Amino acid sequence: MNQYFENGEKMKRIYNIILLISILALAVIASASTVKIASAQGHPGPFYKVGLSQAKMGPSPAVGQTFNVTVKLYNATHTTIPAGVGGIEIRLTWNNTLITPVAFTSKLGASNGVLTGPGIISAVQPGFYDNADQVSAPPYTNAKSYHVAAASTTGPWWGDGAEVVEITFKLDLQPQPFATCPIPLSFTDLADMTATPIPHETENATLTILTMTTTPETVTYNGVDYPVSIVSDSKITAPANLGFTNASITFNVTSIDGFCNVTLPKNFMWDGTLANWNIKVDGLPVTSPVLTADSTNTYLWLNFTAGDHVIMIQSPSAVPEFAATSLILLLMATTLIATATATSLRKRKLLR
Repeated sequence: MNQYFENGEKMKRIYNIILLISILALAVIASASTVKIASAQGHPGPFYKVGLSQAKMGPSPAVGQTFNVTVKLYNATHTTIPAGVGGIEIRLTWNNTLITPVAFTSKLGASNGVLTGPGIISAVQPGFYDNADQVSAPPYTNAKSYHVAAASTTGPWWGDGAEVVEITFKLDLQPQPFATCPIPLSFTDLADMTATPIPHETENATLTILTMTTTPETVTYNGVDYPVSIVSDSKITAPANLGFTNASITFNVTSIDGFCNVTLPKNFMWDGTLANWNIKVDGLPVTSPVLTADSTNTYLWLNFTAGDHVIMIQSPSAVPEFAATSLILLLMATTLIATATATSLRKRKLLR
């Protein structure tokens, strides 16, 4: 009996060593791995997914604010993995000039996590890494990835949507006019309890960082300066004098998906009824613009989709109309004076 027991323990130790060696082997395969499917469409089998607690930060000041990233394993069922999950590996990366990790919680062997505990062996200790070196203590400013490779010696695991890790990040920078920060799984592997690699997919995430900008412009007409302010989460480029002509202004925006709020002095361009304004993006009428006003200014808000666009705002009433009206009045006055003068001269001539 003791011999059978000893043989059983020996076989278990051999199995654990084989499983750990398999995980270590998978760890060095990296991007050349043939067991990982690059596509993340459809997910017919198991897949890792990166999730964000918020997909966008900004356009209000957001530096120092935190958000959470989770990596979960889905669709690891008795059908897709008959032998059960025995080992996992993930390497999550990010742009450390934009975001910095604050803390992480490994969920391996937890009630809501992957793998069956408590017997979990780590070939790569869970944690933050600067290339191959572990960054073991905060601040984690040099960290460029989260890496872990581990196997269970307790038994197989099955599940759907269980967490591998939850990481808290803080935002360090809001570049102009905006930035995208991919947070991809640069490498993953998955093995069952027989140390057989499991084909799987990945689904990555991207954080969008918006920065609201204020672009002050001055339109000069007849020697008078009219201040126009454009507040936006997009990059603004404008022609000289905002291309002011025919009671309209124009400017360009570059955005991933943005908005702008234009402030117009009432002594420059004005009308209290939104329907009277002509507002277009790339020559097409804007859907759902918003008009507000106070005693001094008119405020026009509009949004637009991703890409480069030309914004045109035309008012029914603007400074050039006063100039045209003044010119007409001047011509009328000149005509009347000329007519009166001619009539007076004719009367004088007749009296002689």
